[in-house]
Order: sequence, then C-alpha cells, then structure tokens
Amino acid sequence: MTARKSEKTSTITTRKTPQQQRAILLVKSILQAAAHILETGTEPFTTNHIAKRAGVSIGSLYQYFQNADAIMAALIEQHVADEREAAEAILATSHDGQNQMMRELLLAFVDAHANAPRLTARLHELAPVFGLHKTLADARDAQASTIAQTMGLPEANILLSIMAVEGVVLAMLASNPAMLKSDSFIDQLYAIAQAPLETQS
Repeated sequence: MTARKSEKTSTITTRKTPQQQRAILLVKSILQAAAHILETGTEPFTTNHIAKRAGVSIGSLYQYFQNADAIMAALIEQHVADEREAAEAILATSHDGQNQMMRELLLAFVDAHANAPRLTARLHELAPVFGLHKTLADARDAQASTIAQTMGLPEANILLSIMAVEGVVLAMLASNPAMLKSDSFIDQLYAIAQAPLETQS
C-alpha cells in the first residue's frame, strides 16, 4: 500500500534523542517495524500500524516521532548514514591506486543497496512523496565532495559518476536485484563509473 503524500519539503527530525538503552531499543524496534512494512507493503505506513508491528504503544512512539513522516525521515537518514560510513571507511584506508579505491567504493555502494533491495527501492521511491528527496541529493553531493577531495579529482566528474551508478543500481533493484552482486554486472557498473572520470579536465 502506498504512503500518504506529505506537504513537507525538508527532513523531519525526531522529537527527542533516546539516551537510555531501553529508549534506544524502543526506537530501533519502531524503525525495524517501519522498514518491514515498507518492504512487504502489506500494511499502511501509519503510526498505528508501525506501533502495532513494533509491539509498542502509540504513546511511546509519539515520544520520539511526531508522525509517519518523521519515521520515514529517520529511515532515509539511517540509509544515508550507512552509505556514508562505508565510504568513509574505504577512503580512510590505503589502496593500491585510485582504480582499486573506486572499485571498493563501488562494491560498498552496491552492497548497501543489495543487502535490503526492496527496502532501498521503496526509500528512494517514496522520498519525493514525503518531501525528502533533498536529503538524498544533499548526501550524494556531500559524498561526491569527500571522494573528490580524497582522490584529487574534479567534484563534478565524481558527482556525475555517482549519479550514473545510482541510476543503474536503482533500475536493477526494480527489475532484477539478484544481478546486483554478479561479477559481470559489477564489471559493467565499474566501466560506467569510470567513464566520467576519464573525461576529467
């Protein structure tokens, strides 16, 4: 079932940050329940259904999330953070040349999408509906800037490379997610990623 359309155009933050372990686990269970609903599509993406799936009271949910929009924002922010942390770990490690680094970045990007293909596809599909497309775009721009600075390459070329790869991966998620981790697909994707870098000025 599709989520309702939101009029908000910016990222929605949680009402308060969980501090104690019990609160952290509660928020985690809410996000896991929300992710399950998105992946399966068998229930409406509403606070009542999410709370029921998580096994928590609606009052407990509202302590941390003001509405379903805020939960969607948290899921997207979590997805973005996972991608960023994986990329930063690779960039902080020494490599045998730029080609090896680019390939490892590519593999990390594919893994981040392939490990939960249905959820990732739904997050990207619904981000504009919830007014959260800018969150994804800003994360992509920031990642391009970090990679460009680390590798000494033009940021515009890196951004074009990321956008090309992302487009192909998202299309594959919708049509044949099992192909994402095949060696032949990775080789073709690497060629796509390298094309903008070979024309750098």
